[in-house]
Amino acid sequence: MEMLGEAGAQLDAARTWVAAHGPGLLERAFAFLANPWVRTLGLAVIVYATIRVIASVYSGDMQNSELGPLGVRPHAAQRLERNTILLPRLLMPMNMDGVQADCKIYYAFTDARGKRRDVQVYAMRDVRLAVSPVKLPRVSTTIYGQEIPDVATEDVCFPPVDFDQAPPGVSATPERAIAYAAQYKILDNWREDDEALLISVHNDVLEEIKEARREWITEEAEKVRKAREGGAMHRWLNRGVARKRPNVVGSYYIKLEFSHEPWFVLTRHPDRELKMTAWLTVLTSMFAVLMEAWPTAPERMERSAAISVEDAPTPRGTPARPVIRP
Repeated sequence: MEMLGEAGAQLDAARTWVAAHGPGLLERAFAFLANPWVRTLGLAVIVYATIRVIASVYSGDMQNSELGPLGVRPHAAQRLERNTILLPRLLMPMNMDGVQADCKIYYAFTDARGKRRDVQVYAMRDVRLAVSPVKLPRVSTTIYGQEIPDVATEDVCFPPVDFDQAPPGVSATPERAIAYAAQYKILDNWREDDEALLISVHNDVLEEIKEARREWITEEAEKVRKAREGGAMHRWLNRGVARKRPNVVGSYYIKLEFSHEPWFVLTRHPDRELKMTAWLTVLTSMFAVLMEAWPTAPERMERSAAISVEDAPTPRGTPARPVIRP
């Protein structure tokens, strides 16, 4: 009971303090927020947050969009480090040279249902972009997403290709995907990557990308094999796996995500529409600040103008209006 009494007394004291000081605190808070410098600072914070939200939500031609199809080759220059990606000017403007971005490598293909799929096989953070003014030349170690792993033919699928002439004779379907692609000349007649541009990465990164793609295809093919060879219940539970068989021939694509910092968005971001939107936000806010700080007529001048209007002579024939002075 004593504890309840003490709690009640403390609550009454708090209510009394709020009743006595609350209105004054509220008035001081409003007076503080009405200060022009505080309002300007608050507007700057709002503009900063707005630009970051715009940069994170809006996706333009470069920001977080797929670029490709691509071939990936190792660096030719030893000075380029592991965290550097060299891109041709056709993929990235020259003013982006030296900019850092997050990079994701995707393997895109057409699955057994005829639908396009893309799978992320590799990712790098804080990659330094290097831009070449010319196209990168092809080398023997370039990878295009066509490196066929050693999997069963019936566990994967192949892209539709156009043949100049029908394959001679009809023979048994090879059991392994590599032999099937060689027999029917899949890679020789596939044309999707004919215009693929090349990018350059560190040799270790190249091997990791190639291995990540191989592991993904192997794992997906293993799921199809287990669904095919398992028991009745297992086949029923995985009955849709065969329709999603991975394609062993596809292409690489790259996605780049740039910084959301307002200064970068305003000055160096490659998407012009995003940059324009950010600048419009800044200019609109600056206009609001200038209009808020624009000088107005002093109160004494306004009062004098009002009195002079009241004391002006009344035209002849017009009844004088009574003037009420404070």
